Amino acid sequence: MSLRQTGPLRRTCRRAGLDRNPMRRPEDRVQTVLAALLLLAFLASLPLTALLVAVPVYRAEVAAVAAEQARLRPVTATVLTAEHAPLYAPVSSATVRFTGLDGGERTAVHRATGLLQPGASVTVWLNAAGEPVEPPPPAKPLGRAVLLTAGVLLTALTLCASGYLAARLALDRRRSRAWDREWACAPWAGA
Repeated sequence: MSLRQTGPLRRTCRRAGLDRNPMRRPEDRVQTVLAALLLLAFLASLPLTALLVAVPVYRAEVAAVAAEQARLRPVTATVLTAEHAPLYAPVSSATVRFTGLDGGERTAVHRATGLLQPGASVTVWLNAAGEPVEPPPPAKPLGRAVLLTAGVLLTALTLCASGYLAARLALDRRRSRAWDREWACAPWAGA
């Protein structure tokens, strides 16, 4: 029977060791079953990782960002004077005026990542004491959850692949020893 007469499903089953070939050794069958089990274990780890890692990390990050933003209070400030930063500097300074938490007018130095013009409005973040502070970091809970989940899945994939390769190495040694024994018993081996 040539390859053209067999269908793609039959060829795939034969290559995977799922055919009824009498020449297959028990080691070959163990290797096939082990590969299938490790593949199923990795595929089962996908939704488990999403539930046990991604969801709690996402919720914790959202709660941390909400707590940070609750601790700080944004106010709108007007730019009084702005310094022009050189092109290589990502941050420029400006003097801004805003209404403090006590209701009085205050001025402070505000650092921005963009160009500021006098008279423009900017957001200044105040702490509980009414002092200007750095703005809260941008919220990226989804990105962190995805990165951590990808790391856990990569570790699971590495463990499954390492287990398969270690088992395959042991099975190859066993097949080699069996081959040597069978070759030694061959009638022409003694000649």
